[in-house]
Amino acid sequence: MQTTRKKIIIGNWKMFKDVTSASADFSNFSNLIANQNLNIEVGIAAPSVFLSELSGRTQNVVTLFAQNAHWANDGAFTGEISVPMLKSIRVKGSLVAHSERRQMFGETNISSGARVGALIRSGMKAVLCIGETLEQREKGKLHEVLTTQLEEAFIASEIKSASEFLGSDPKNPLLSIAYEPVWAIGTGKAATSVEAQEAHSIIREFLSSYFDKETSSKLQILYGGSVKLNNVQEYMSCPDIDGALVGGASLNPKDFYDLCMKCN
Repeated sequence: MQTTRKKIIIGNWKMFKDVTSASADFSNFSNLIANQNLNIEVGIAAPSVFLSELSGRTQNVVTLFAQNAHWANDGAFTGEISVPMLKSIRVKGSLVAHSERRQMFGETNISSGARVGALIRSGMKAVLCIGETLEQREKGKLHEVLTTQLEEAFIASEIKSASEFLGSDPKNPLLSIAYEPVWAIGTGKAATSVEAQEAHSIIREFLSSYFDKETSSKLQILYGGSVKLNNVQEYMSCPDIDGALVGGASLNPKDFYDLCMKCN
């Protein structure tokens, strides 16, 4: 089933910047983007301590994401940030289970699904990150790893219908999937467009079987893994790649602007 999915580019600032540089860089990027007639959605996932400061600087052209969100609305979870907290400062969504969260901080398919469920039920965007290690790829487990990560997360989300994942505006779905091969995160080694499309095709096929072809055709799948100005267009030309989750190349506002314009 053919559909026109809106492209989305999200910059992940990870644990960089201070409040002064974050505010200046976000404003500069927003100003650059505001002067363009955009055919794509652009977003930035910033450290939680900057979100309140940045939420008033989006100019309604940059979607502000958190980098993580807890599954409980409140409670004795010292150091965590809840979905209602994020919503109260006009944050629109959150990354979930970035590979660094999985590798370093014990994120599981089950906990990531709980986070997705909390976001979706609050009408916020969830960008669920999945991906395989180099060892898993070399053992031929790409399909198994990706589909298991998705299925277990969807079950744990306790979201019962495909329409809830789409939200009230199917052209702007609440759920997106970000495929990030773990072996390409922060290493400078990017998957080829053929390798990325293969993984995205597996994800699209799984979404069709888990939900239905119509829902699958509306959900965005982003590629993340050493995305740069010189390779983003090649990825975006693939039929099942609907955007990019960009790390280091998003830290400089002019560089990130140039990258986004390559996709517009």
